[in-house]
Amino acid sequence: MSRILAIDLGTRRIGLAMTDALRMIASPYKTLHYRSDKHLIAEVLAIVEANAVETVVIGLPLNENSSESGGSLRCRSFAAKLSRSGVDTVLWDERYTSRDAEESLRRCGLDRRRALNKIDSIAASYILEDYLSEIRKR
Repeated sequence: MSRILAIDLGTRRIGLAMTDALRMIASPYKTLHYRSDKHLIAEVLAIVEANAVETVVIGLPLNENSSESGGSLRCRSFAAKLSRSGVDTVLWDERYTSRDAEESLRRCGLDRRRALNKIDSIAASYILEDYLSEIRKR
């Protein structure tokens, strides 16, 4: 079975999470640093190829009332570009994932500054866990 990759698309850091081959476990994978969409797409495509990723789930930042946020357009644009490269993409509600990731790290005794590179990939794993939970229900 192929893997699923999740992306928490930030303006400076991009968190990635990936499932195991059986799609049972969502784990933080890595954090990339943003340079340009073109560079990021190349990096994601290399990861997709190297890990037999079938689907990429991109976190869609929504407001509490489910309306689109300022970052929603950027995520939709990135998803469209990645999709044109032949990758199956899904946009997924990412509300509260960064906050939840920060809280998890705080409970582990790490402050935000020391854990900055972990927050984004952990947030991506929360996006992926939510997505996996939903597809299992179907």
